[in-house]
Amino acid sequence: MPAYDQIIPLNSQPLIINPGSVGQPRDADPRAAYGFLDTEAMTWQHRRVAYDVARTQAKMRQHKLPIRLIARLEHGW
Repeated sequence: MPAYDQIIPLNSQPLIINPGSVGQPRDADPRAAYGFLDTEAMTWQHRRVAYDVARTQAKMRQHKLPIRLIARLEHGW
């Protein structure tokens, strides 16, 4: 996987791009994942941004979600 914030040039071959998710990453990085697809320049840029994990976990506890899902947020696995 390329480094985050690196711009990746795309070619004409089919490509599946999955930027990840908010809250359920599987790469030990708890930050939210997203990306920019520039169809004019034909580039993709993968980004991560921190969010308030503790606040999200508190809301999850209020809604009685499973502990394993709550714990997973801070670890990114």
